[in-house]
Amino acid sequence: MSDLIDILHTVDERAGRSASSLIALRPFPGGSGVRISHLPIDRALNEAWVRIIGAPFFQAQSVARAALRRGTPFAITGSSPLSRASLHLLALDLLRNEPDAVTLLIAPDPDQALLHEREATALARFFRPVITIAATSGFQRSVAPTARLVITTLPELHSSLLRFHDRAWHSFWRRLRLILIADLHTYHGIAASHLGMILLRAGRLAAQSILLGGNVAPVSGADAALHLLSGREWRLMPATDLPYPATTLALWQSDGKRQREAIYLAEAFLAHNASVNLVANYFEVGNLRAAADHERLSVALRPLPADVQIITGADVGPATFQAALHSGSKLVILLLDQGFSEPALQRLAKLDLTSWPLLQPAIWPPTTLNPFVAALHLVCAASERPLRDEEVRQWQLEPIVERLAAQKHLYRLPGTTSVWLPGAQSDPYITLALHAAGAEPLQLCDEQGGLIGVADPSLAGRWAHLAAALPPLRGGQQVVERDDETGTIRLASREGRRSLPLRRCQVRIRDQWARRELRRAHGGRGPQLSWGRVVIEEITYAYREQTDRSLVQERMLAEPFTQQWQSQAIWVKLSRPLKVNGQLVGWSCAAAIALRTLARLEDCVTAYDPATQHLYIIDAQPNGNGVAEWLYEQLEAILPLAYDIALYQRTDPLFEELARIDMDWLLTVLGGESEELSVAPELPPMKSSRDESALRVESVPRGAEGRHSAELPRDTEEQRSEEGPHSEVGPRGEVGPHSEVGPHSEVGPRGDSSAQVTPAEPLAPERRRSEPVQSNRSAGNLRNRFHRAPDQPTPLQSPPPVIHEPEPPLPVETPVPDAEAILARLRQRRVRSRSSESPVPPTADSGPAIEPRFQPGDRIICMPYGAGRVRLSIVNGDREILLVEFAEHGELRIDPSVNLVRRLPPEEHEMRE
Repeated sequence: MSDLIDILHTVDERAGRSASSLIALRPFPGGSGVRISHLPIDRALNEAWVRIIGAPFFQAQSVARAALRRGTPFAITGSSPLSRASLHLLALDLLRNEPDAVTLLIAPDPDQALLHEREATALARFFRPVITIAATSGFQRSVAPTARLVITTLPELHSSLLRFHDRAWHSFWRRLRLILIADLHTYHGIAASHLGMILLRAGRLAAQSILLGGNVAPVSGADAALHLLSGREWRLMPATDLPYPATTLALWQSDGKRQREAIYLAEAFLAHNASVNLVANYFEVGNLRAAADHERLSVALRPLPADVQIITGADVGPATFQAALHSGSKLVILLLDQGFSEPALQRLAKLDLTSWPLLQPAIWPPTTLNPFVAALHLVCAASERPLRDEEVRQWQLEPIVERLAAQKHLYRLPGTTSVWLPGAQSDPYITLALHAAGAEPLQLCDEQGGLIGVADPSLAGRWAHLAAALPPLRGGQQVVERDDETGTIRLASREGRRSLPLRRCQVRIRDQWARRELRRAHGGRGPQLSWGRVVIEEITYAYREQTDRSLVQERMLAEPFTQQWQSQAIWVKLSRPLKVNGQLVGWSCAAAIALRTLARLEDCVTAYDPATQHLYIIDAQPNGNGVAEWLYEQLEAILPLAYDIALYQRTDPLFEELARIDMDWLLTVLGGESEELSVAPELPPMKSSRDESALRVESVPRGAEGRHSAELPRDTEEQRSEEGPHSEVGPRGEVGPHSEVGPHSEVGPRGDSSAQVTPAEPLAPERRRSEPVQSNRSAGNLRNRFHRAPDQPTPLQSPPPVIHEPEPPLPVETPVPDAEAILARLRQRRVRSRSSESPVPPTADSGPAIEPRFQPGDRIICMPYGAGRVRLSIVNGDREILLVEFAEHGELRIDPSVNLVRRLPPEEHEMRE
């Protein structure tokens, strides 16, 4: 370990920069786990475990084996090599006890599938008789249908094992007994819907009941998410049941060319015979693989076994970052530069690394079944085996089946009334992208045209327009060619280049399901927060770009990209209007969501309506991915982090306007009106506490569904209403005539309108989301027709009914002073107030004096000002007032009962003294 850190210090010294590139260096001690003396497994397997793994058995393995015997789904917490080996142990134990059974292991990507194949084969190579193990993406794929342990990915399971179930895989499905799912936390949002439906399809083909198991990262909310995913209760083992190795985390300040710097760091460790794995975003993994030409250097989307893990950016997500820390590597290096949330991460790491966002357990927002995904898999299920009415009723998908029948994707078997067969229009087995809502994915290609991966089609116009920089808000790759007919984009390396899309949005509220007030730290009535379903039309017309340290330029797109979809959303009623062009508002919240949850930055879209002063946060995938539903309950949990992200981006030329706008409305939402105290007449707006519970829920009328616009001229709306129906938005953004998209129409994921509900006669609350809706257009190809499946109740959780009580009057909100103006006034009074600093003794009727919590010299962190040092602590009656010296704001008076103040540990030189 010390050798690797010495190498890192040497690289830092040779860089010759004015400041050290090493932001922070922190060791993480390992854990020993909870050991047991004996595990009742096969003797040969016991000996193989000791010989290959070299570790005893642990309590998590015993609990998982007991759950497996009872038929209860289990999840071993952790992403370490030992958690993977535990899955192999349990699979091989079942195969040894049931000679006729076979097991399926689903890995998150092909690299992980080959890793599982290699490690499971090493554990089973001493068995007699031999247990055949094969991955469908490896060199043994030809023998995979006859193997007893088959390792695959979800797209391969959909397009190969299920599609050809009656041919090459017939014997496999007849003998299948156990399905293991590695890294369950990777199936969030739309991916959870895909996994849930594929498990239903697999259960139909198996000759016997299937057992379920897997491993999951230490995330918050895994039990609820897994229950929604499978409809069954899972047994989760605590994270401390398995041991984890010691490692060291290094935060590295990149020079703006992070791909080049990642390779440079890797070469330094390779020169000292250390193995290195680069963990990259799926947009840049292909370019890095082309540059990795060393046998001890690997590039992957997730950690692979290596001495050193180098992570190219914080946008890999908290779960992948923590998986790297528990991967068995001795050193984990995270590169930070000018990504949208990375300046805040750098500053927060210097203040207090113990509460750093990426080191906290990620939150898994549970999501219900997406109807577009359900429509795709229902047609595939009918293709594999005739679909029976009792199955449809059990899954609670009757309305979707009726719509598919009306659109001629399904038809009843002649002579029967309870069996469905697929239509003959086209092949339902489209390429499966985990985060695409039943649509074909975008194909990502390198400069030579080679396929490097797939992406969610919902980001096509917003983030992947021609000349856009990817990953979003970070850059490094540029879209140099785009083919909308085939859904292909070609990427080229452009390090140091970033872009920001400029958009116009029109949002129409279809359903408002609930409403409440945001909680504030000091109490009082916060702004109104609503949750419901909206239809959004988005036009990306231009973009801002910056290359290296050059000036920011604004460029118009030759062909503006239009897309339209409906989905779940939340919206906040702001008390003051925002002056913003291009929809540069709310992205700090999207970045905070990506740091605190399993969701990605691309999973939500922000829009602001100046007419109603509503700020919308909308699920990017059609008909919802679970983010908006989670935000309605937990929005207060991410707002302070969103403010930090905006605060430390206000000096970035590309994001300056965006950051200041977000700081403006976030201060208003978090703090409300400023209070006046005798010792501090003008205090800055408060920052909300991190309490995640809702204050209260109010009822709303069904008639609240209105039509609101954001940044679209009023005359445009009036002209549209005079001219007649809206134009049809095609599957990739093209516009055509003769399609009406009214306030109650179903809008597909690529913008196509599918159905229309006549608003003259309202539906009953219990029927609104399940009433059949007929299509008003002829069928196109299958992938576009799947987009027309309307929003439906899921098999596991019904949506909330629309509330009909009268709407209470909204409070009149007083405009809040701007934060910068408050700070300016405080700076002007700082000099005048220095001579008057003296403790104010409590009066006789003020009650007993309190003990001061802070002492002069204490290091604190105060929201929203950041870190500072206490110069003076004054007890005034039952309140403590602090005079704090901030590096950026000077001396300010702070009331800990109003502002969120926390003491920081002393610095190293203070501890030595």
